Amino acid sequence: MAKNEIAKKPVTKMDKFKDLINGKMKEQVAAILPKHLTAERLCKVLIVEASRTPALMECSTISVAESVMLSAQLGLEPGGTLGHIYFIPFNDRKSGTKVCTPIIGYKGYLELARRSGQVARLDARVVYEGEKFSVTAGLHPDIEHSVRGDVDRTDGKILASYAVAVLKDGSCYFEVLWKVDIDRVRSRSKAGRSGPWVDDYSKMARKSAIRALFNGGTVPMSFELASAVASDQDDPHAKLPPIDITPYADDTPKEDSNGMSDLGAALA
Repeated sequence: MAKNEIAKKPVTKMDKFKDLINGKMKEQVAAILPKHLTAERLCKVLIVEASRTPALMECSTISVAESVMLSAQLGLEPGGTLGHIYFIPFNDRKSGTKVCTPIIGYKGYLELARRSGQVARLDARVVYEGEKFSVTAGLHPDIEHSVRGDVDRTDGKILASYAVAVLKDGSCYFEVLWKVDIDRVRSRSKAGRSGPWVDDYSKMARKSAIRALFNGGTVPMSFELASAVASDQDDPHAKLPPIDITPYADDTPKEDSNGMSDLGAALA
């Protein structure tokens, strides 16, 4: 090699991921983000998350775009730092590709409820074995929970989770999920065996109670909050809002006869 010849640096998966986020997605994201979150901030956070979870760089372009747009529309920052919304790589056996799956976190729902202006207070807790806990239904519904610090507070000792909402007019509503209900939600989730369901089971138990409370129809929801409930991929029936996929059409994975996607081969 001549002295003045400079060897080309090989293009890495991270290089391609950065090009995707900072190129095709950034302009679309900037157009819908609320004022408190900038496109630059969101893109930087996504790149950090990809460095922490390399499998994100192997997900289909469309699924990453859908997840990013949902995050932008809701104004929730992805990643574990704030715990608002998580992007979980999911192996799609039908297509043979990895799919980026957005799972809204416990703190994400708290943030959206705070912004709605209709909920004065929203709280969610888990109940452990050894704590006094009683639920009254009927004409005078109520919850009594005595929190104790001297009990075993590991995930295996969780008995239930519940969410309580106090509205601006003073009315109160709550929802209780027993352990069997929490695990049923987890079993239906695409990310039930990864991400926050593994690392933060107690927080996901709280989040599940909050989502059940809003799904009950008694608590008024803002458009963003209703969109979050309808789009949260923790529910197999939830659907992501439609996006313009034209900019990513060339990157849509197509399987060959061996089940290998174009994108997977490109990133290999």
